[in-house]
Amino acid sequence: MNPARRLLVPTTLICALLVALALAATASAEIRVGEKTAAPDPSIAPEADVIAAHAEYDSVTGAVVFQITTAEAPRPLNAKGEANESQMLAGLFNPRNCIATVIGSAAYPLLALRTEYAEGARTFWELSETPESTPKAPDTEGPATKVSAGVTTTLSMAAPKAANQGFSCALVGVYDPSEPAEAKLLAFPIAVPPPPAPPAETPKTSPPAQSVAPAAPAPAALSIARSKPLKLKEGKWKTVKVKVTNTGGSASAPGTLRLKAPKGVTVKPEAPRLPALPVGGSWTVSTQVRLTAKAKMKSTIALTAAGGGITARGSLVLKRQDGGIDHE
Repeated sequence: MNPARRLLVPTTLICALLVALALAATASAEIRVGEKTAAPDPSIAPEADVIAAHAEYDSVTGAVVFQITTAEAPRPLNAKGEANESQMLAGLFNPRNCIATVIGSAAYPLLALRTEYAEGARTFWELSETPESTPKAPDTEGPATKVSAGVTTTLSMAAPKAANQGFSCALVGVYDPSEPAEAKLLAFPIAVPPPPAPPAETPKTSPPAQSVAPAAPAPAALSIARSKPLKLKEGKWKTVKVKVTNTGGSASAPGTLRLKAPKGVTVKPEAPRLPALPVGGSWTVSTQVRLTAKAKMKSTIALTAAGGGITARGSLVLKRQDGGIDHE
């Protein structure tokens, strides 16, 4: 089945996330991840055409992170200079079949996030336990976090109410009011990444000249790529990308990249999540920084990548510009 399904889109967020009937489920302490890609669809506006999606769900804390990539970057204004009314949707649920969605049948409990393309639009999430508990307004649970970096939008939230819900499937899409009858959706399963395969045993020789135990694999190790100093003007948000690599001999556990900002520097989000990384695997974290009037001419953000008991440290230097003049 084509992973990108084009379905009729109702006017409410819950009806937009169309899925199979739910199974009763409980969740153990774990982090579930999943991702999906799709070819561009020329019949859909590029900024509403979802071509890749990544989802993470922490069943202990209720933290959820979606990274959604469109063919072109979302714009807050349309071609007429008016507010862009397109909406980006993302949800988690637990159906019988994650890919075979069924129109009109929703899985409960259902976690949904919504954000508008319009400039300054807030992002909301909601958790519906049953059809009867579906909120009348999509903002009843409060704001979530949205970070835009080019064609990729990151939606995240965390709440104890979303913990231990047994979510096993993710669904993302964009509703474009200029094409009110259609939308492109990506549905994909989320699961705990499999543990690394154990090392193969060395076959015994007969008779053995000497018994030698196989060498144990080296542990995982995280490394933060060195970043060039970043020049900023006071009050202006700027996107920062930090690359984290597993340089060890075993897969790393999921964790976080914490950015500790000095006085006068604002960072959001301050602790984006890191997925489990295979040996040699890398993950690029996108976040935003801004200088306030209290910022020094040169500020340093401390970077700490941690997961599964291993830690890596780095730093990011910010240089303040006043009127286009760089003060060393």
